Amino acid sequence: MFQFISSKLAGFISIFLAFVSTLSVQILNSSENQSMEFIAYKQIGSGKEKVLVMHSWTGDSTSYDFMLPYLNTDEYTYVFVDLRGYGGSKAMQGAFSVEEASSDAIKLINSLAWDEFHLIGHSMSGMIVQKIAVNNPSRVKSLVAITPVPACGTPGPKEIMDFFAGMAVDNDEAAMEFVNRLTDNQYTKAFAKKMITDIRQHSTSQARLGYMNMFFNTDFSESVKGLQTPILVLFGEYDSGILDEALMRNTFLKWYPNAHLECCKGSGHYPMIETPITLVTAIEKFLSTHSSDLQIEEKKLQNIREDR
Repeated sequence: MFQFISSKLAGFISIFLAFVSTLSVQILNSSENQSMEFIAYKQIGSGKEKVLVMHSWTGDSTSYDFMLPYLNTDEYTYVFVDLRGYGGSKAMQGAFSVEEASSDAIKLINSLAWDEFHLIGHSMSGMIVQKIAVNNPSRVKSLVAITPVPACGTPGPKEIMDFFAGMAVDNDEAAMEFVNRLTDNQYTKAFAKKMITDIRQHSTSQARLGYMNMFFNTDFSESVKGLQTPILVLFGEYDSGILDEALMRNTFLKWYPNAHLECCKGSGHYPMIETPITLVTAIEKFLSTHSSDLQIEEKKLQNIREDR
């Protein structure tokens, strides 16, 4: 496993491009509307199906901005959060652990008075949403894990950890090369440069280093095995890091009886940026099969069959 990681420079840098200048939906920015008692968030939509969306290692909630115009805001309420040390929560200090991140998410969810909800996590946060689900199995209706870190983490040798630490702090050249690897060198130099510039602006090095330690050294995989929660696992066709189809099959599909694997065609590690319309379509198709209305109808059909 270590050799595999070393050869591919494994990992998961997220990106957060683009300011969306016009949206047909209302955005509620928590940095303006709430104290720092909770992690920052923005709400999109007003539907009865509630969805919490979490970003990646070096992103913030704006990672998903390219998706926003295509969301079904009548049927879904999306809440995009900023973890401690990122975006609107950049000033929040912490342990930067999976336990803390999952606790912060549940605290916010409870403040929103959500009983049941769906979860979406990208890369690093793909690990965090698994922790939330295993701790709250009766409340989580479904998971969407986008190019995710599995519950076992991605441990690696010292040279790999040193490489990541350099990227997290100040090694822009290595970070740009890494971004290019995770997108199979499909894009321009300006693309990678913009991503790294945003990385430095939208998150703190302390948070990046803390969460790096989380995804390298955390393993709660034994606790998730057999979890019945429906999970859509998405991997990028051109994601050349360790978070590829083989790893997804050897972790998610073995541990979760209701996991479904799909490929994000035409995308590397960042489908919310590279192929946003396709990603929204895959997400909402999956969410719709685990919505309250469908579950009610299925229950009615089951009762009819039993009565016969």
